[in-house]
Amino acid sequence: MPTLSIVKRKFEHIEISLREDVVYPDNCMDLYEEVILIHQAIPGLSLSDIDLTTHFLGYELHAPLVIEGMTGGYPDLGKLNENFAKLASEFKIALGLGSQRPIVIHGFSQEVVETYRIARRIATDVPLIGNIGISQLRELKVEEIRKLIESINADALAIHLNPAQEIIQAEGDTYFKDDLVERVRELVKELGVPIIIKEVGTGLSIETVAKFRDVGVNIFDTAGACGTNWIAIEALRNPENSLKRGLGLSLSRARWGIPTPLSLIEARYVAPSSTIIGSGGVWNGIYAAKLLALGADLVGFARPVLKAFMTGGYEAMKKYVELYISELKAVMFLVGASSVKELRRKPVVLGTKIRNYIQQRGIDPDLYISRFRLGFTR
Repeated sequence: MPTLSIVKRKFEHIEISLREDVVYPDNCMDLYEEVILIHQAIPGLSLSDIDLTTHFLGYELHAPLVIEGMTGGYPDLGKLNENFAKLASEFKIALGLGSQRPIVIHGFSQEVVETYRIARRIATDVPLIGNIGISQLRELKVEEIRKLIESINADALAIHLNPAQEIIQAEGDTYFKDDLVERVRELVKELGVPIIIKEVGTGLSIETVAKFRDVGVNIFDTAGACGTNWIAIEALRNPENSLKRGLGLSLSRARWGIPTPLSLIEARYVAPSSTIIGSGGVWNGIYAAKLLALGADLVGFARPVLKAFMTGGYEAMKKYVELYISELKAVMFLVGASSVKELRRKPVVLGTKIRNYIQQRGIDPDLYISRFRLGFTR
């Protein structure tokens, strides 16, 4: 079984994320309000015309949604993955798993592997995404990483980047040098499944996406600074009056990170033809519609389904997703978009905060809306 420290950390992550105020403040809400979709009083279609069908990793999804990776590695946490898999299969949406590092640490113990593999046994008809931290690439051979993927029959491997979390985590690994990018280049060539580069709550920038795009990565998950604040979670795991706790709380108060709508624009701008998952506080279908209109191919969420399950079980998770999809369909109907592809072609007005930010990042707001969000560079 996983070492006591890893088990303790995983349970503390879940407990703190549900108990404490570890969500980014309302500055992200302001940015979402600055993404204005234009209401059409005669949409030109019926609500029943809305088709959310999306193709991802070789599967046809019923909606462009991803349940983001949360946990695994211990029997009780396997129960969570079991229910997340059931939810993903019922709604035909993609499913990510938490870091598979415990599998490696415990020598591919079948008991540990099973806490992840149970997801594939249940969710046989939707994409399943494995997960490992980029820092672990220093110690893992290609064969070991391939074995990680095969152990759960994953359709892709997410490599997560979390430097802000690691500098606060008591057990953190802060090696994030560019030689790791070259390891990713090797994995792109050798693994045989797509690589997804994802953040863990502080967003992807133009510079980061460009580095990985240049080594062949073609799927990115923004995980922007609008949802669960992992800096704050790790801060609260540290002792009172400790340096790391103080540093973590300082970064949290500073709202460190790139908010999700801005991270999405940065990623789409520098990788116009890539698949982009907009995640990080995308906790309702209205925000999802705005990100899809801005250029996301899919959107992801995590904490709300975990919270729903812990408070109301599977039925509460199901109601959450049903409402989410209803909200997304409602917005699409009201702007006259019958599909996700069509939604990206509908008018969008950007507020001054977003326009000022992206202009200073070298992005022409009007050109972005007219070309880059559609996947065209010129």
